[in-house]
Amino acid sequence: MAKLALEDEAVTISDCEIRRAGPSYAIDTVKEIKELIPADQYTWVIGSDAFAGLTSWERFEELIGMVDFLVVVRPGASDLPLTSGARFELLEIGALDISATELRSRLNRGEDVGAYLPAGVLSYIKEKHLYGAA
Repeated sequence: MAKLALEDEAVTISDCEIRRAGPSYAIDTVKEIKELIPADQYTWVIGSDAFAGLTSWERFEELIGMVDFLVVVRPGASDLPLTSGARFELLEIGALDISATELRSRLNRGEDVGAYLPAGVLSYIKEKHLYGAA
């Protein structure tokens, strides 16, 4: 695990999902992190589009009992469905009105995404042939 500082708060980054063989579910990640770093409260940062589909996640009932959610709201997002029992706060960050999934899809189709990405990021994606970009 690595540590870094963000605005005077310690943040721990784990590679447990990368090391895990087979499917990697959020509930498994939370359980592993709780074993490694016992704490009273955990917050799962999640996009509003993913939060809207939370009930389809593996063992979501157990997950919502173990973490609070910080829901990053995408511009143009409609009202979020409330998941019974989920504790959450909304955070509006003024992000672009396009999802990462849509960006990857456009790159794969060879479309121009320069309006959505910094030139250095786009250059790296093309150099490494990521997401089907040429």
